[in-house]
Amino acid sequence: MSKSPNIRLSRRRVLQAAGLSALLAGCGTGPASRSSQEITFWHLLTGGDGERMNAIVTKADADLPDAHIKQIVLAWGAPYYTKLAMSAAGGRAPDLGVLHMSRLAGYAPGGLLDPWDLNRLARYGITEQSFTAPAWKSSMVGGKTFALALDSHTFVAFFNTELAEKAGLLESGGKLPEIKSLDDMKKLGREFKQVTGKPYGLAYGFLGDGAQLWRLFWTFYTQHGATFELTGDKFGYDAEAFEESVETMRSLVDGDVASKSADYATASSSFLNGDSGLVFSGVWELPQYQDAKVPLGAMPIPNMFGTGVNANWGDSHTFVLPHQDNPDEHRRELAYQAVAGILKNSLPWGHAGHTPAYQPVVNSAEFKALQPNRDYAVTATYLHYDPPSSFTGAASSFMTQFGSIVQNVLIGQTSVKDAVASFAERVNVLMSKAVQR
Repeated sequence: MSKSPNIRLSRRRVLQAAGLSALLAGCGTGPASRSSQEITFWHLLTGGDGERMNAIVTKADADLPDAHIKQIVLAWGAPYYTKLAMSAAGGRAPDLGVLHMSRLAGYAPGGLLDPWDLNRLARYGITEQSFTAPAWKSSMVGGKTFALALDSHTFVAFFNTELAEKAGLLESGGKLPEIKSLDDMKKLGREFKQVTGKPYGLAYGFLGDGAQLWRLFWTFYTQHGATFELTGDKFGYDAEAFEESVETMRSLVDGDVASKSADYATASSSFLNGDSGLVFSGVWELPQYQDAKVPLGAMPIPNMFGTGVNANWGDSHTFVLPHQDNPDEHRRELAYQAVAGILKNSLPWGHAGHTPAYQPVVNSAEFKALQPNRDYAVTATYLHYDPPSSFTGAASSFMTQFGSIVQNVLIGQTSVKDAVASFAERVNVLMSKAVQR
């Protein structure tokens, strides 16, 4: 495999490419010289996700010939992404790292990552056919593959099957009635509310949470077949789809079907306690609901706009090769082998609510037996990642800025049109400072 070019990046350029605004002092990763039999693997997975990743890595580690995967777990969010960027720019990068797919546009174009060699991957049984179309397409920058998806984690609807049955809503196969419109969704919420006797049938936490607002908006907006254009000189978007998506969000949190002022924790508690029969949530909340013994069903968030487009917000944890000027080829080969082993042993990742990206795992009888995972796993085939830019993606300020504007619509402090105009103005400023993909 030919080596990547020796790219010299300025400190300013690295921070800009990574979508970071602050410089952290000290970015060393430990001794510059490491054993050729030790793979250094950085990730940001803690709690239950961290425990599952450790179990998967331990299994993959056992299959490596006389080698060891050394996991280094860093703080989630901006601290992790800052350190990853600076390590690649400073010549002290780990052998392997985790990156959200939605952050790829801020890393690959600036030379912070090395591409995966597809021929090398194929020797370990990892090919384009190993992944869904969205995951593979989004992993490519400039015709090269820079990321290998571990999973997809999407925004879905969980529901309480016991409450649904009491309301006479549960159909064959444990599914809810088909929802085709906003009126259908609100009717469903009211029927849950009638059974529980509580104020709201639908739980959706958004107050002070730009990420939650963005996830539902991007689901609705992409169900219109619309996207954002963040290259060029001016923000490109579908104004009609934008306005209808935000107006639909506002209509749902009307104080009747769902609360006008619920935050993430309040909404989660409402669903966990059986006060609400339905919740809009990320699939990563599945373990919490199962641990609480909630009788659980799930479904993709339905298209209520009559467009016939299947779409939802989603992201992926991916494996990347942080840039090294002169990589140790033996360690790099071990990194390829390690990632292949992790992907092939990723079934436990499904227990975290995520849908494994490696298709032989998803198509296995063991994964198909997981409930309610199998009822939303299809979302991995039509998820929409955040629009690619150096300023978008997980742990970026983009969602926060979106939330600070759109939240005011939901709580009745500004109009939809004014919010859309304000957001467009803000994005144009971000674009003027961005590194283009």
